[in-house]
Parts: sequence; structure tokens; C-alpha cells
Amino acid sequence: MIELKDVTIKRPSFTFGPVSQRFDDGRIYMVMGENGAGKTTLLDILSGMIIPDEGVVYKDVRISYAPQESDNAFFLPTVLDEFSYTLREKRKDEVEKRSEQLLSLIGLSSAYIQRSPFSLSGGEKRLLSIALALAVNPDFLLLDESISGLDYKGYKALRALLRALKAEGRGVVFITHELDILDLADILIVIKGGKIIFCGTPLDAMEKGYVEKSFSYMKSMELIGTPILSLKEIARRVSNE
Repeated sequence: MIELKDVTIKRPSFTFGPVSQRFDDGRIYMVMGENGAGKTTLLDILSGMIIPDEGVVYKDVRISYAPQESDNAFFLPTVLDEFSYTLREKRKDEVEKRSEQLLSLIGLSSAYIQRSPFSLSGGEKRLLSIALALAVNPDFLLLDESISGLDYKGYKALRALLRALKAEGRGVVFITHELDILDLADILIVIKGGKIIFCGTPLDAMEKGYVEKSFSYMKSMELIGTPILSLKEIARRVSNE
């Protein structure tokens, strides 16, 4: 469990909070909002990368973070080197086996092990950053725009991964601008101007117009990638889950 109590970040041009919000194990939280609303700031607070100016963060779980800029997660010559650094307490043969398992989990083959992480496509880099985040066996996984740039195979792998993490009792906090994956969310959080303006189920968000507003905003951005589903289809998916 992670809990924020009256957390505030104060900057000359931006104030985040005060925010009080609880994140429970075994649930998927989707975070939406316009650019600059404070979504990434929320993840930075949850991960410990930013210390609040005011308020308290309670954490009793191991947290791992796959950032929006995937290149920031890499600094070694090969994919195997990246895993070896993360899993440095394990033997070489254990590292290779675990690396292959994690790559398979996010839809990449073992052939990627000897490749440079910087040679991968944008979508592959995002998947690799998730695999590296999973290597430490976190209780909570934080994902920032991880669906962006994925092909259909990667998109399916990510959906399967989110389901598996939830089934294992792990928590996920996932920033996204895409509605296609909203049907997997237990809780939708909408942020505007550094404040949480909605927290509830996706169906409740639709009924109150929060998803429709976000959908109109995202359509105007002409997003490239997996097609955005209609609200009717999203509602059908959520109702059937």
C-alpha cells in the first residue's frame, strides 16, 4: 500500500497538491490528464524521486518505475549488461535465464539479449524498460506512457502483463493518454492543474463526463499508434470485465 497525505510540491511556475490518495495492492490505477497537469510529478512522488515540500508519503512496498523517456533507463552496451547490473547479486547463468523470462513476458525474444538497448525501436525500448523494472520483483509498478509507440504485439503483451500483475496481487499506477487500455483499470484518476479532480471507477468517470472530456482532448492531438476505441466499446469492455 502507498498513501499520500496532504502532499504538496511547490515550484515557481507550478504547484502540485495538496493531494491525499491511497493506492492499494492488487489494483490497477490509470492516471489521465492534459500535458503539464502533474501526472509524471505524481509518479515521481510515489517512486521517491521527488520529496514533497509538505505532507507525508507512507510506503510499505517495493516500488519500480519505467519512465516515459525510455533511454533514461539505459546506460550499458547490451541488453544483457543492463539485466546483469540490475540482477548483480545473481550468478551469470541465473541472470541470463531471468533475462530471457522477462523479455518473453513483455513479448521480446531472447535474441534481444546481445543487442544494444539504444538500437531498439521506441516501442521496444519501452518494453525493455518495463522488463528491467520487473527484474527487481516489485510490489508496485509505475508506468509512464508505456503504451505509446507499441505495435500490436507489444500492446497485447502489455495488456497480458497488467492482468498477470494484478492476479499476483501487485499494484500498478499507469499514466496514459490512450483509452484503449482503460478497460483494465480498477480506478481512474484524473489530474488537472496539479490536483486530483476525479478518482473512481472508469464507468463512474464515463457517467460524469470525465472520460468524454479526455477523449475529445486526445482526439485533437491526433495520436499515432493503436487506434482509440469508441466510448461505447470501452464501456462494453469495462462492463464485461
